[in-house]
Amino acid sequence: MPFVVDPQPGEEVYLHKEFRGSHDHVFALAVSNQALYLPVQKLVLKRDPWFFRRVPLSDVLDVRLLKQRPLSLILLAAAMIIFGTVLSVLMMWRAFNPMEGVPYKVSGWPMAIAIGGMIIPFIARKRRTLLVRMRKGKYNWKPQLAIDKKMRQLCSDIQDEILQACKKAGIKTTD
Repeated sequence: MPFVVDPQPGEEVYLHKEFRGSHDHVFALAVSNQALYLPVQKLVLKRDPWFFRRVPLSDVLDVRLLKQRPLSLILLAAAMIIFGTVLSVLMMWRAFNPMEGVPYKVSGWPMAIAIGGMIIPFIARKRRTLLVRMRKGKYNWKPQLAIDKKMRQLCSDIQDEILQACKKAGIKTTD
């Protein structure tokens, strides 16, 4: 379902961005001279429709780009490396010491998990969170983890364009 901005009389839309990533990752945001339009899911189920919630500029305190703290991803990466390495060693141990007459199948999944854990810290570098602070709550967008540089650059460019449009609308911004 596309995100539709219904501008009020006299309202000028500065930016309308929509991004649909892999695994149903949905993000859209619009900035006008009177409001900020944030994406909201109708309910919380995975297949429920998304729509824009109009937030007047008077309710928006500021928009920031924050560097993500990589601690949780580093812990996940360490767990993946340990888990994948231990499973690989156990699998290979049994493969090198087979039982008579019992065939044994070797899988590449444990090694793939370990290698994935080694890659995560590199693809998570320079990720930023877009944070919109409002009088009643906040909204943040963490871009999906992307392996290819093109997708990482696209997410970064979208965040920069949103920040520039917010500056144009007169919203306090911080890099």
